[in-house]
Amino acid sequence: MDSADVVVIGGGVSGLTSAYFLAKAGRDVVVVEKGIVGGEASGRNGGMVSERVDEPALIPMAVEAIKIWATLDAELGYPTEFTQQGRLQVAVTEPEMGDLYAERDEAMRHGLRAEMVDPSQIRDMIPGITDRTLGGLFFANGGHANSQLTVQALAWAFQDLGGRLYQSTAVTGLRVVDGRVTSVETTAGDIAADMVVGAAGPQTTLMTQLVGVHVPVAPARVEILATAPLEPLFDIALVGNGLYGRQAASGNLLFGGGAHEWTDVGLTAHPDKPNTPLIRNIARRLADLLPGAADVPVIRSWAGVVEQAPDYMPIIDILECPSNYVVVTASAHGFGIAPATGKAVSDLVLYGETDIDIGALRLSRFAGYGPDWREQRGWTPAPLRY
Repeated sequence: MDSADVVVIGGGVSGLTSAYFLAKAGRDVVVVEKGIVGGEASGRNGGMVSERVDEPALIPMAVEAIKIWATLDAELGYPTEFTQQGRLQVAVTEPEMGDLYAERDEAMRHGLRAEMVDPSQIRDMIPGITDRTLGGLFFANGGHANSQLTVQALAWAFQDLGGRLYQSTAVTGLRVVDGRVTSVETTAGDIAADMVVGAAGPQTTLMTQLVGVHVPVAPARVEILATAPLEPLFDIALVGNGLYGRQAASGNLLFGGGAHEWTDVGLTAHPDKPNTPLIRNIARRLADLLPGAADVPVIRSWAGVVEQAPDYMPIIDILECPSNYVVVTASAHGFGIAPATGKAVSDLVLYGETDIDIGALRLSRFAGYGPDWREQRGWTPAPLRY
């Protein structure tokens, strides 16, 4: 039987950062991924990095992540295209302006750099932006990275440290003896493990059900579009008009946003990811936000599947039973906070605790949630629209 100190289930950005930091600490680590690394939302997202002042409980994680992002390329030895030129949120309605002032105040309470900017300043920062902007909030420490390059960089750096990556290998079971996982059953054979990190993304609920634990997350499809390349317009991360996005190094505008499209997933099968009419809505809102680029064609789009907890926040915790299983699920925040997630999970595996404040991210906050919580919320799948 194959064996490892730690088996990480899931080759997305949370699993890969966890595996990297554990391998860096000298542990023998295997990552098991049913598809390819970053094949779901980790390699298909907008690449946004921010301090998350809109969700104060995430600020400690986000601040720690930004510190690591700043030197991550040098540490890994591979490029992520991380650019730290700031993050701009713009408002096009009065209620949105109120939200920006509230976020500015929250940033100030935490000693973070955030500056209100007026429409003329916004036009200087984002050429071609709509004249409907009422104002904006600029975070100097924000930025963005190339999500696909990042997951590949993490995978390569992990392997450089001696880590083993098993792609196209699905987990089919978990053997538990005396309250501990003793082996991970996969389509390529069993792997004996001292510790297990469950970073299974949309399959998190299905994975923890294998050990009799209910973790309430709902899978959802999210979509991104890409325009034809443009001359360089801006290098900051941009949020506004219900969208988030950036201009890629290649010149393409990459933007997403809109409602989650709830879906279902299987333990071993790959979830459907068809593009839907939501792409037309994203394109329309992008044309409204950047009318100067309204005639630029959309040349492609893609979808990934994320998972959402009932409060839209990550879950990072050690299960009570089995006591050697660390569950990590990012609730669509995975990419930006990934370096801190990896450090926190590594700490939990190595020491049973972490100095990063994850108190608000414990699983116990959902103690009263039953298996029918999705139906009660209305977070149920709609028919696929090809």
